[in-house]
Amino acid sequence: MADELLVFEQTIEALFVRALGGRLTPECRARLREAGLDVDQKIKPAYSFQSWMKFIRIAAEELFPGEPLPRSTFKLGELYVDGFRQTMLGRAVMGLLRVLGPRRTISRATQNFRAGNNYTETRITELGPTQFDVWMNEVGDVPEFTAGIIQAGVAMSGARELRVESHGYDGHACTYRITWKEASTSAGAEGGVDSKPSRRSGPSKSL
Repeated sequence: MADELLVFEQTIEALFVRALGGRLTPECRARLREAGLDVDQKIKPAYSFQSWMKFIRIAAEELFPGEPLPRSTFKLGELYVDGFRQTMLGRAVMGLLRVLGPRRTISRATQNFRAGNNYTETRITELGPTQFDVWMNEVGDVPEFTAGIIQAGVAMSGARELRVESHGYDGHACTYRITWKEASTSAGAEGGVDSKPSRRSGPSKSL
């Protein structure tokens, strides 16, 4: 893992410009600016991981007031994927996911996350044809945010009745259990375009 954990410009842009730009209140923009992110100026090439964590918590508190942090950060993770899809890189990646299907999408977890940072490492364990454990080395203090990203990303690959549950969180690393159902044979290959991805409205309970 890199000595200095960095989150790249395209990650910040995907969430705070593309996904949330029209929803950020003046108060939220002011808090973000004080924390080191000025969304009204050109995004820097990279931000520290700790700053990234602060930005996420501020957005969760401001956009989903009164909601538990796990639920609000999970929603932000899903919104991140929506924003990422609007970037040039995101359009290419999401188009690839539809072709790969859920299994191969999960197998590319490190590459997919490393498109936006310099530190993600994963260990993938296949538990069954439609069940995997994905261990990630660093998810900060909001593991549900990453769960939301996984939920929305794997759903984009064609997974049906998708569930993402977290366990083994130690304050840094976390394991995510991903379970889904195969698309029907009428939909063609795994994750066929006729299958409708499942989207959850909040995070699963930790095991």
